Amino acid sequence: MIRVLLLEDNRTLNKRIVDILNGWDFVETVYSALSVSEFDRMVDRDNIDIFLSDLGLPDGCGADCIQTFCDKHPNGRAIIISSNTDGGRILEGIQKGAIGYIFKNDTSFEIIAAIKIALRGESPISPAIAHFMIKHLMALSEAEAEAEAEAEAEAEAEAEAEAAHTVETQATPLVENPLTPREHEVLVAISKGLTYVETASVLGMSKNTVPVHIRNIFVKLQASNRSEAVYEAQVMGIL
Repeated sequence: MIRVLLLEDNRTLNKRIVDILNGWDFVETVYSALSVSEFDRMVDRDNIDIFLSDLGLPDGCGADCIQTFCDKHPNGRAIIISSNTDGGRILEGIQKGAIGYIFKNDTSFEIIAAIKIALRGESPISPAIAHFMIKHLMALSEAEAEAEAEAEAEAEAEAEAEAAHTVETQATPLVENPLTPREHEVLVAISKGLTYVETASVLGMSKNTVPVHIRNIFVKLQASNRSEAVYEAQVMGIL
């Protein structure tokens, strides 16, 4: 027997889902919340096994409620139940702890089947939402690829400009340094333990450009990680 907590602000849909759950003989108790404030009063009850949460609520965020439930009931299972097809909001709910997504208008059989899947520790995903999720993830991948391409182009442009400047201002370098001045600045920053984000902030560059410089540094110093790059630079006397 399981206990289920439902968070759904639409009274008609709330009653429909409660009736479906109460009609399943495996359910012991159904707690029904119409708002985040009601959820807050119910979430501390013991032994809640399943949390069905809407995403769009008038007095709060369903994703935050999912995180609260997961924190208070580490052995429970949270499932998004919504008509929202916004891939970003769905991913936010999953990132906060939800293990699956079902539509509000799914049949009683589909809703019960999804809960059974969740109780097995697997992830129920309504077939109807898969298309929207795939489109959202593809859009994210394209955006990341474009950002990486822009970062590489920016890094190459910086390297060319700095190389030209070095040739003009330092015809005979004191130390043979394979790195561009910008790459050297990045190396110095990471040798001090700065993260990529901190390095970008200190050097005034895009956070997407830093990994490109790091890859170039590794290639030029024949290193496979940060520690090796710092060591090789110290051996060469350029750090």
